[in-house]
Amino acid sequence: MRQINEQYKYKQLEIYKESLELRHIKTKTLVVNVLNVVFAVVVAFFLFRLDVESRTIFGVSFMFLMLLLINVGLYALADDLYNNLKLAMYVTTIGEYIIATTLIILFQTPSIFTSLFLAYAITSIYQENKVMLISNFSLFISGFLLALSFDQIFSIPGNTAIQNMFIIIFLLLFVMLLTLSSYILIKRKSFFYNHLAQIKESEVRNMDLLMEIEHIRTKQKLNSESYYKALERFSSELSKKIGIENVFARKIQLLRDLKKTNIGDLLEKYPEYTIEQINEIKNMELAVNTKMRNIGIKASKTKDIEVSRKEIFSESQFKSFKHTTDDTYVKIIAFVVFYVMLKTDKPYLKEMDEDQIKDMLQYSEYFYLIDRDVIDVYLNNNEVFDTVVSDLLKEEWNYEPHR
Repeated sequence: MRQINEQYKYKQLEIYKESLELRHIKTKTLVVNVLNVVFAVVVAFFLFRLDVESRTIFGVSFMFLMLLLINVGLYALADDLYNNLKLAMYVTTIGEYIIATTLIILFQTPSIFTSLFLAYAITSIYQENKVMLISNFSLFISGFLLALSFDQIFSIPGNTAIQNMFIIIFLLLFVMLLTLSSYILIKRKSFFYNHLAQIKESEVRNMDLLMEIEHIRTKQKLNSESYYKALERFSSELSKKIGIENVFARKIQLLRDLKKTNIGDLLEKYPEYTIEQINEIKNMELAVNTKMRNIGIKASKTKDIEVSRKEIFSESQFKSFKHTTDDTYVKIIAFVVFYVMLKTDKPYLKEMDEDQIKDMLQYSEYFYLIDRDVIDVYLNNNEVFDTVVSDLLKEEWNYEPHR
């Protein structure tokens, strides 16, 4: 079990993070578009009540409609939905400020200037870094150009140049404060996504380690064929029980073939399935893909746990031996307990000899889950650890590890 340097860099975190973020982006996209529809209806109503030319009403309504159609089109593209919705966010942000600026140029009154802040409020729902930059930049540039080009909108008795200077300074400070507050919110959101992604990654890696240790200790591989046979018997009995044809048999055979057949041959052998459906079924394959086995392990370990409330940021969900809040004494005790556990026979894990333990701790993910100072002490003195623990087990527990 030799260490591969590229293996432990948590490359899956970005995938987990994107999947978490995608669910929220979908909701935010729907909310923003609903608000845009409401905004469009309100603007059209006031334009109609003010007896504005029909050409102007249709022009503004057309801009709102184009914005909506772009969002619907990008949302409908299933391929690479994450980046499509990101693009929709950027287009919507720019479009909001184009519409707001158009309304200001049309009416040229101080009250309509608030449409810029309405555009900012709508786009701030996205809580995304690039959207924040585009939105804040657009807000400042639009306000700056309007204050210079249409200074009569804000004209009051006094020096116009000084008034414009005050407006621009106020706008600059306002945008800076908005940027700071948005940045803080976005960082908190990113921390939330990163933390959840790390929890999932650590959970998956710990389950992989359990299977790896089992293979090292028992020298046995998972018998996927026996699983498929049991699944076949179960599906057959289930079909008889509910009085239907066994619709699962062909899918189970497809699972078997996934291990030894490439995707092109599978599409030819199973023409009733598309490549997307085969990729979905691939998630249930055991010989190569470990998702189903991980689900089984997690279910077996969590079936009796009662959760009264969810603590997303609970320290207990971060599985390692080097919590930042623990002092060195606690880290040493945690490692020693873990080490002794590996040295003793248990119903769920047989004892391991010193070479196996050292190899596992040095060349697996556990190397990164234990405090570096503690693991260095062990690696430099593992024979001492072995002698002390073996003597202690023999004297205090009357248990002698196998040699």
